[in-house]
Amino acid sequence: MGRYRLGCSIPGASFMPEGEAGIKRSALELLSDGCEAIIGAGFDYAETGVGMVMSMTEAEMGKAAAAGLPIETANSFIPPEYKIVADGACEVGSPLYKYVDTALSRAAALGIKIVVFGSGGARRIPDGMAKETGRAYIAKFLSMCADIGDRCGVTVAIEPLRASECNAINLTSTAAELSGGVGRERISYIADAFHMYHGGEPADALLRASALPVHIHVSEPPDRTYPGRHGGEYVAAFAEALGRTAYRGRVSVECGFSDFRREVRLAYDFMNAHF
Repeated sequence: MGRYRLGCSIPGASFMPEGEAGIKRSALELLSDGCEAIIGAGFDYAETGVGMVMSMTEAEMGKAAAAGLPIETANSFIPPEYKIVADGACEVGSPLYKYVDTALSRAAALGIKIVVFGSGGARRIPDGMAKETGRAYIAKFLSMCADIGDRCGVTVAIEPLRASECNAINLTSTAAELSGGVGRERISYIADAFHMYHGGEPADALLRASALPVHIHVSEPPDRTYPGRHGGEYVAAFAEALGRTAYRGRVSVECGFSDFRREVRLAYDFMNAHF
C-alpha cells in the first residue's frame, strides 16, 4: 500500500467534460458508473462535484447512501450565482447559508469527508473593493462553513485558483494563511498541482508552507489532462516533494478526459508509480 489514498474525480460531476457527449444520464447513474470505473482502474476512492450531489432527488440520495458508493471527497462547492463577497451573504437563513447547510448535510449522508472550496465565480472580489476587505468576507463565509461542518462532520478545504479563474486566493501560501487565520478545525486548504504550475509556484512549495493541506488535487499542466499525458514532469516533481513532507492523506486526479474509461487507467498507472 502506498503512502496516500489515491482517488479520481468522476467526469461530468463538476466543470469537467463528460467524455460521452450526447448521453444523458441521471446523477445517480453518473455517480455509480463513475465509481465503478474509478475503483476498477485501481483507485481507492472517487471524488464528485457538489452540484451532482445537489441535483439528486431524495429517492436517489437514499439509494446512493444505501449503496455505499466510495465517494470520499467533493469539489465545485458554491455555484457562481451565490455571491460570497456581499453584505448579509452569510447570515443564518440567507440563500447562501441554506445552500451550504443542505450541501454539507447531503455530503455527510453520502460519507463525503472533505468538500473543496474553489468556486471562483462565487468568491470573486468585486472591482474596486480592497483585497483585504474581500478576504474578510471570504473568512466570514468560511466561519459559517465551519459552524455547519462541525455539525455535519465535513471539512471545507480552500482551493487556490489560478488568476485567470479568480482574483482571490491564487497561491498555496495564501490559502494556508487564510485557513490558519480562520482557526477552525473544519477549515483547511488543498494544494492543487495544476494551479500551482500556473501560479508560478515551484513543485516543492509545500515544503515551505506554514501548515500542510488536508487534500491534494493533481492534473497535467498546462491543459488539465490526466497526469502523465505529456510526460508528467511537474506532477512527478510535486509527488517527490510531497513525499518529503508528513502528508499522508488523499490525492485526487481532477482533470478532463477525452476517453474516460481508457484514460482513467493510464492516470492510475502514473499515480501508482509516483505517489
